[in-house]
Amino acid sequence: MLDQEEEHVLPSVEDLTPDTQVELTEDTVLQKRSKTTRHGKHDLWQIGLKGQFLGKAKWYTREKVQENFPHHIQ
Repeated sequence: MLDQEEEHVLPSVEDLTPDTQVELTEDTVLQKRSKTTRHGKHDLWQIGLKGQFLGKAKWYTREKVQENFPHHIQ
């Protein structure tokens, strides 16, 4: 019975974890999302700074992105 079935190998733990330890070579927008609250709609950007790891990227509001990273707003 085992001879007829294909052997299934589970992926290792390293294959399942995201690459949060990759160091960024430049300021990078990783994600953009909109969040609706009772005060209205807010645009948020997740930005990783040059030299940081992906896991240390932070979320910024439109105002902070315009102030600190104007080249990332389209």
